[in-house]
Amino acid sequence: MLSLIKRYMPPIESYQVLQYEHEGLLHRIKLRVVFIDGSILHVKEYRFSDDTRKYAYNWTTSDGTLKIRWDNAEHWGEIPTHPHHKHIGSESTPSPSTETSFAEVLLYIVANFSVQKKEGFQI
Repeated sequence: MLSLIKRYMPPIESYQVLQYEHEGLLHRIKLRVVFIDGSILHVKEYRFSDDTRKYAYNWTTSDGTLKIRWDNAEHWGEIPTHPHHKHIGSESTPSPSTETSFAEVLLYIVANFSVQKKEGFQI
C-alpha cells in the first residue's frame, strides 16, 4: 500500500498510518491519505484467516463532506456487484462498484485529478 501511495505523490500530498496490525494472514490497516486539493481518503481494511476481507474507503472533501464511499458490507443484495458497492455523495441508494481494493480506489481518485487537469480545471 505504501509503495502505491508514494507512486502517486502528487496528487497525494501526505499520508498517515493510523493503525497497522499483521499476524500471519491476518491484517488490519487504517490510513488517512490527503490529496493536493485537500480531499481525504480514509482507509479501513481487514483481512481474516479465511482470506475474506472487509473494507471501507471514504473519500471526503476537506470539510468532511462525502464524495464517494466504497465498501463491501453485506446489505444491498440487489446490487449486481454485491457485496461490493459505492455511495456517491449523499445518495442513499448505492451504486455497483468494480473498485474493490485500495489500489483500484486510489487509481480512480488519481484518474479524477488527471481528468480535471486535462479539462483545465484547477486541482
